Amino acid sequence: VGSPDEKKMIGEIVQVHSDFNFNASDSEEYPTSFVYTHSLGGGASYLVAPYPIAAATLFFPNNEPDKIKAVGQMDVATGVDLQATILLNFPPTGDVSPALNDKDTEESTPKLPGAGAATLSCGILGESEEETVVLGTKGRMKICTPGHCPTKLVVNVKGEGRGNSDGGVVYEYPVPEETEEIQKAGGYFYPNSAGLSYEAAAVARCIAAGKTEAPQYTWSETLTNMRVVDELRSQLDVKPLE
Repeated sequence: VGSPDEKKMIGEIVQVHSDFNFNASDSEEYPTSFVYTHSLGGGASYLVAPYPIAAATLFFPNNEPDKIKAVGQMDVATGVDLQATILLNFPPTGDVSPALNDKDTEESTPKLPGAGAATLSCGILGESEEETVVLGTKGRMKICTPGHCPTKLVVNVKGEGRGNSDGGVVYEYPVPEETEEIQKAGGYFYPNSAGLSYEAAAVARCIAAGKTEAPQYTWSETLTNMRVVDELRSQLDVKPLE
């Protein structure tokens, strides 16, 4: 999207829309699978909700949602949540909008700094597109499917006037190819699992440097994600784990 020292390609972030739904019945036996077992952490809120939540909070750094609304369905027989839609509101971090700020020559909207919203979807009943779309004042960005392990990013820059475009940019980030050893072992179970090598490398760098958290995703960000999950489960009346 752009570093603090660069002009952001899509401007100030306005909204984030992200989804992660899969049909658990494709591979999981009901009701014996852990996916449907409450005591083992089954249900959509623990299995898939953290992904779109992380996508949303990523684009509103150093800010926590002050309003969380959730609707969804529970499985009465097992006590797990099956699907949910979550709305997050991020409060402003400043009280002067670009439209009233004479020093801001890049933006002209009345949106207060840091303010925004997110619409998120998660579930284990059907398979969604699994994309994240980030809407900005000057364009939009799409993290292409599969959103939880993507390799492609598309940025569209808004042109002058409504409905016009100044073109787009496509970024490709292919994952490492499977090694001969991995192929002999049967390959990966989930798509793009080779991308976990980047996570492993980041952890190794942190350990070697004596760090206790990764700068790419801090303890604070993790706790924010967990608080949203807890509120989601509370609003859906999911019984707390003992």
